[in-house]
Amino acid sequence: MELNGNLGNMANKSKNKVAVIGAGLGGIATALRLSRLGYKVSLIEKNSELGGKIYPYEEKGYKFDRGPSLITLPEHFYELFTDIDENLDEHIDLINLNPTCKYLFKNGKEFSYYSTISGMKKELNKIDESFENFCNFLNVGSKVYELSNKTFLNHPMGKFPSNTKLSELFSFPYLKSLSNYKKLTKKIFKTEEMRHIFERYTTYVGSSPKETPGMFFIIPFIEFAFGSWYIKGGIYNLINSLENLLEKNNVEVLKDTEVKKIRISEKNVIGVDTENKSISADIVVNNSDVSNLNSLMGLTNSERIDDYSLSGFILLLGVKNKIKSGHHNILFSNNYNKEFDDLFKKRTFPDDPTVYLCNPTVTDNSVAPENKSSLFIMANSPATQKIWSQDEVEIATSKIFNKLSQYGYEISNKDIEVKKIQSPNYFMKEHNSFGGSLYGKSSHGYIKSFFRHPNKGAIKGLYNVGGTVHPGGGTPTVLKSSKITTNLINNDF
Repeated sequence: MELNGNLGNMANKSKNKVAVIGAGLGGIATALRLSRLGYKVSLIEKNSELGGKIYPYEEKGYKFDRGPSLITLPEHFYELFTDIDENLDEHIDLINLNPTCKYLFKNGKEFSYYSTISGMKKELNKIDESFENFCNFLNVGSKVYELSNKTFLNHPMGKFPSNTKLSELFSFPYLKSLSNYKKLTKKIFKTEEMRHIFERYTTYVGSSPKETPGMFFIIPFIEFAFGSWYIKGGIYNLINSLENLLEKNNVEVLKDTEVKKIRISEKNVIGVDTENKSISADIVVNNSDVSNLNSLMGLTNSERIDDYSLSGFILLLGVKNKIKSGHHNILFSNNYNKEFDDLFKKRTFPDDPTVYLCNPTVTDNSVAPENKSSLFIMANSPATQKIWSQDEVEIATSKIFNKLSQYGYEISNKDIEVKKIQSPNYFMKEHNSFGGSLYGKSSHGYIKSFFRHPNKGAIKGLYNVGGTVHPGGGTPTVLKSSKITTNLINNDF
C-alpha cells in the first residue's frame, strides 16, 4: 500500500524499528512519513542542528540560510505535510518571488526571469530575443516535465507504471531533450544573454552544460511554470517546523551523534553503531551522501572526485546598510566559457567567477537588523579532497568582491559587521559530502543523469534517500526521493 496523503486504516507497523542516518530534508521527511505509518523511528544526526545542507547561521541579529535559498515545486512540500495529516500553510509562510532572478551581464544589459508570459515578453524584447524561441523552449521543457512526472520523479528506477509505453519514452520531444544541453540551448536561443542564462541552470545540479543532457531543460521550465518561492524568516523555518512535527509524531531524534557503522548479518541490516552505543533496527535509511555507504559497511571507498558535481565557495555577509538589488541575482563572468573550463577541465576555482548574490532582505526584513542586509554570496567551485589554504580562501574572496564591484556592489570592510566564509571543505567536514560536492555524482551523460544511486539496495532492510540518490538533487526532488523510499519500505515491511 502506498502513502498517498490519505493513510486510512493502516496496519500497525510499530514492531519494525527504523534508524535514519542523517537529518537532511530527505531523512526528516522519511522519518515523519514512516512514523505516521506506525513504524518506530530513530533519526540520527551528527550535527547539533537538523536540516543537512539546509543549515542556519545567526550572528548579531543577522540570519542566514547556509544552503538552499529558494524552493520550487511547492506541491511536493504540500504533499509531505498532507501525508502526515498537517496543513503546510499553518506552519510556514510561502512567498512567491516574481521575478525569480535578476541576471546582469558584462555588456550592461539586465534580464529578469519572470514566471509570467507578459513579464518574459517584456524582458525578451530588452535583449532582442525572440518570444517564439522562448515558446520552443517551453515546448521541450513541458514534454520533459510531463514524462519525468510519469516516470522518474514518482517511481523507483525501473519500476515505472505498466501503462507507460516505451514509445512515449522515445518519442520525438523526449529524444530531442536527450541531446547535449549546450547544443540545445544554442539551437533554441539566438542571443548570448539567453544562452548564458540557460547554461547556468545545469550548475544548479553541479554539472557542466557541455556534458549534461538536454533533459535538464526541466529546471528552467519548472521555475517558469511553477515559480520560485521563499519562506518568510528564511528557508530554515521549514526545518524548525518539521522538527516540531518530529516531536509531535514521536520520532526519537539523536543530535550530535554520528553513525560509524551499519551492522549487517547474513545480508540483512540489524542496526547501526554510533561512537557511544549500538542501535538495533530492522530497517536502516541512509540520508547521508551515498559515497559514505562503503565505509559505513566496512568496505573500501573507490570513489573518484572527477565523477562528482560542483561544490561552492560561500560568503555570508552582514552589512550595515541596505543593498539595492533583486532577491536573487546572477553576476556573469566576463569569460563564461573559460569559467566552465576552469571548473570542469582544470578543476580549479575560476579566475573570473560568475557570482550569485542572494539578498533576502529585499523580501523579508526579519532576517537582518533594521536598514541592514544579510547577504548570501556564492561562486561555483570544484569538489576537492584537498584542504583549502588560507591564501586560497583569501584569493577566492578577493575575486568575488572584485566581481561584486564590477557590477556596482561596493561593499567596504567598514560596513561589514558579520563575515563567515565557507569553502568546499565546509560541506566535506560538516555534511560528509564527498569532496564537498553539493549534489553527489555529476549529471554528465545519459547514464549518470538517469541512473542515480537506487533508493533500495541489495542488503535487505537498507534504503537510501536524499539528493545523491534517485531521482536527484534539489529540495523538491529530495522530497520525491523520500516518497519513493517510504513506499518501498511500506511495501517490503
